[in-house]
Amino acid sequence: MKCVKCNTDNNLKERKKAGGRCKNCNHPFVFDPKAGSKFTDIFFNNSIQTISSENTLFFTPKQLWYFLEKRLARNTLGLFIYYVVLLSFIGLISLIILRAISASAIKINPLLWLVILICANILAGIWKRYSPKIRISFARINFARSIQILGGLILVAVLVWFFKFSTVTNTAFFLFLLGIGLGIFLICFGTRQLTIQHKIPQPFKFKQSDITQWLRRWQEINGEVTNILPPSREMNEPMQINSEVTAYSFDRVIVCDTAEIAQFLIANNFHFEHNCAVLSIDGYPQNIFSTVMQMLKQNPDLKIYAFHSATPRGVTTINELRNSPNWFSGNNLIIYDLGLLPRHVFPSKNMWILKSDESVEQGRQIPSEVKQTLSKDELEWLESGFYVELESFSPGKLLQVVSQGIAKTQAVANGYTSTSENSLDSGDSSDDGIIFIGVDDDNRNVGFFASDSFG
Repeated sequence: MKCVKCNTDNNLKERKKAGGRCKNCNHPFVFDPKAGSKFTDIFFNNSIQTISSENTLFFTPKQLWYFLEKRLARNTLGLFIYYVVLLSFIGLISLIILRAISASAIKINPLLWLVILICANILAGIWKRYSPKIRISFARINFARSIQILGGLILVAVLVWFFKFSTVTNTAFFLFLLGIGLGIFLICFGTRQLTIQHKIPQPFKFKQSDITQWLRRWQEINGEVTNILPPSREMNEPMQINSEVTAYSFDRVIVCDTAEIAQFLIANNFHFEHNCAVLSIDGYPQNIFSTVMQMLKQNPDLKIYAFHSATPRGVTTINELRNSPNWFSGNNLIIYDLGLLPRHVFPSKNMWILKSDESVEQGRQIPSEVKQTLSKDELEWLESGFYVELESFSPGKLLQVVSQGIAKTQAVANGYTSTSENSLDSGDSSDDGIIFIGVDDDNRNVGFFASDSFG
C-alpha cells in the first residue's frame, strides 16, 4: 500500500512495524484494507481529486458518498469477472486432465464442457448479482447485455457442434436441446432485465454518516479538504444590499428543489458566469432571498429555470413556481424545465435509482394538476417510491447540464436550430408558459435534461 505523502510502497509487515505509518516519511495511514477499511489512502485521495476536477470544483458530502459507492461498485464488478474466468479455466483444465487419464471418463467435447462451465458460473453470478445486496445499475446493465451475448454464442456453438461434429445419438440430441434452451433462456433473461432497470433500486454499501467520519479522520492527518461544502445552513439575518445594486435585475434565475444544489451552484460561481440568480424552492439563501425576489420581479423578460431531482417534491417545482404567491403567481413568465423527470430516468444507463417508504407517501400527495403533466408510467414509478437525486451526479456533469440548458434556450430564442445529435429539434411553448425543448420518439415534449445529457 502506497503512502499518500511520499508514494512509498509499504507492505503489511512494514506498516505494522512502523505502527501504521509509512516506513519512509513516518506519515500515518488513514485507511488500511487489512485493518477493515474499504479502500486505501490513495483511493480516497484520488476520489477527492477526481470529483473536484483537481480541486477546481466544489462538491457536497452526498456527491462524494455517491461517487465512492460507484467507484467501489466498479471494483466489485471486476472481481466478479475475474472469478468467472478463473473458475471456468480451472474447470476446463480439470476436464482435459480427466479425459487424458481415461478416455471413457468423459465422452463430451471439452469445448462443450467449457460452455457448460461458463454458463454455470454465469447463472451463479446472476443469483449473486441480482440478490438484494448487489444492485448497481451500470453493473446490472453491462451484465444483462453480457448475458444476451453469451446466450447468442451458446446457440451458435450448439448448432455448429450438433450439425458438424457430433454423432446423432440420444445423448447428443439431449445436449442439443439443453444448449438451445439455455441460450434462449439467457437471451430472454438479459432482455427482461434491461427493460426493468428503472424499477430496481440500488442500496448503499455504507451510510452517509460514514463519509463524515472518514473525512474527519482524513483531515486530522492530511489537512482540510477545501472543496467540500459544509451543510447548507440557515441564514436568517437579512443582508444589507446597496440600493444601487437592487435597482438592477437578473437576466435569469435558477430555482433548485433543494438548498444543497443551490449552494453547490453558488459555490462554483455559476451565478457570476451566467449572470443569473440562484435560489432554492425553500428560500435559500435566506438572508438575501426577499431582496433577490424583488430584483427578479423588476425584469418583465425574466427567464426562469427549474432544476430538480426526479422525486415527488422535485416534479412539483414548476407548479409551485407558477402558482405560489412567494414566487411568480400572476406573472406571465416563461419557465424552462431543466429536469430531472422520471421519463429521463427510464432509458438511462447509469442513474442511481433509490426507493423509500417516505417517497411512496410523497408520491401519493402529488397535486392533481402536476399528475396531469406526467405519464401513467411516470406517476406509477413515483407512487411506488422510486426516485433519483441530482446529487448522485458529479459536479462537472451538473454544471454542464445547466449550462447547456441555458445555451439551448438562447439558441431557440435566436431562431437557431442544429441537426447534431445533442441539439434541439424544436421549441414549443405550452399554454401555461412552460417551455420544453426537444421531442422524443412518441412526439411528447421533453425538457433539456434529456437522457443523452448525462450519457
